[in-house]
Amino acid sequence: MKKRFIFILAVVLMLAQAVTAADKKDDYEALKPLLEVYSLIQTSYVDVSKTVPSDLIDAAIKGMVSHIDPFSQYLDVQAYKDMNDDTKAEFGGLGIEIAIKDDMLTVVAPIEDTPAFEAGIKAGDIIAQIDGESTEGIEIMDAVHKMRGTPGTKVTISILRGTDSKPKEYTLTRAVIKVETVRQAILENNVGYIRINEFMGEAADKVGKAVALFKKNKVDKVIIDLRDNPGGLLDASVKIAGYFLPKGDLVVYTMGRDKEKRLDFKADQDDVFNGEIVVLINRGSASASEILAGALQDHNRAVVLGSQSFGKGSVQTIIPLSDNSALRLTTAQYFTPKDRIIHGVGITPDVVMDEPLPSSYSTALYEKNVFDDFATAYLKEHPEGLAAKKEKESVKVSESDIKVLLKKGSDEDLLEKFRKFLKSKNDDMQIQEFAQDKDILLKWIKMAIARKFKGRAEERKVAIENDTQINRAINILNLMKKLKK
Repeated sequence: MKKRFIFILAVVLMLAQAVTAADKKDDYEALKPLLEVYSLIQTSYVDVSKTVPSDLIDAAIKGMVSHIDPFSQYLDVQAYKDMNDDTKAEFGGLGIEIAIKDDMLTVVAPIEDTPAFEAGIKAGDIIAQIDGESTEGIEIMDAVHKMRGTPGTKVTISILRGTDSKPKEYTLTRAVIKVETVRQAILENNVGYIRINEFMGEAADKVGKAVALFKKNKVDKVIIDLRDNPGGLLDASVKIAGYFLPKGDLVVYTMGRDKEKRLDFKADQDDVFNGEIVVLINRGSASASEILAGALQDHNRAVVLGSQSFGKGSVQTIIPLSDNSALRLTTAQYFTPKDRIIHGVGITPDVVMDEPLPSSYSTALYEKNVFDDFATAYLKEHPEGLAAKKEKESVKVSESDIKVLLKKGSDEDLLEKFRKFLKSKNDDMQIQEFAQDKDILLKWIKMAIARKFKGRAEERKVAIENDTQINRAINILNLMKKLKK
């Protein structure tokens, strides 16, 4: 391992030869204390077990890299292997994308249909502890290693959310994470809907197939849902942008220390979607999501709706080292076509509309599976599910033409039944909380009933129908279409 230290030092010294003599002298002077400290620890530190050369060198490298920014990382051999596995859209763990933000381990976004998503982990949550150990000062890959493990085993994370001063514990069961990168549907008023969960795997090809399906069905209005999408591959975001931008339009460019070495990434699809577009983002939309949203916004191809995105717009280059470890180094930043920097800022929506947040009482009901219990009781009384008697009030929600039928006034009836159910369980909700959370409660109730009645696919359709931001997007698209005519 001493050889490795000498090798790293030699690399540093060779790089120093590329600068002026004065700079060389400064580099040599800066390295002298490092060598002195290493030598003193090796010869004089009381606990020999803590002077293992490889451990000291790893600590020195990690210290240097963590000083730069939260996204540059030293990847040991296992971490480098894990990083390569992450691009395959299938891995083991909890299903959350994490980052260091304001010196705290932060959830960028939960991945849909994973243990973290099902437990209710949210974008912006602070992970204060992992299995009882504080995350203060933790590095990303160390946190990843702690949360990953054999499928079926458990891990407990302590979460701080919003203004809460006391962390809440979640015990999650690890699972093999299979990311369904893209879903699509045709909603009411012939509006196309594309949900992109991550820019991984075959995401770009799946979006292309969705666009082809929309054209075949003469769909000329589309919602692109990027909420809680933590990003992924740059190439995927550029290719997807190409389905909605004229060939040759700039999607994004990167610029590093050398301003002369700007790299442009342009749309290169021949057949594009020319209709109206609304893009949905939130604080869990990061990286490649911000590239796509920013490009469509700058070229006036889409109205962006939601809340400020995460603001992760830096480029990390993976530089392999001699022992199969690697350095993930920030070498450039992303800029939108109109020269807006993404990193640390994010994308500002054209229409600001925050997602409704449930009260702590409603959240507690969700975590206690009260909605599932109510759905079971409801379906015993109403085996037809949420179907109404009058089919003429049906709404087409996808090409499979499954109906979700609700008669007028049924929302009020459903809420009243739910409230009576709570009373029967000695869990009565206050009128103020009930009124405040009405839309959220209705959505959760309908989703639970739909899932127990027809499965996960039906639950998703009901979730889309009862999503306030999606409904707002549909209204905007209809207005845009009228104005265009």
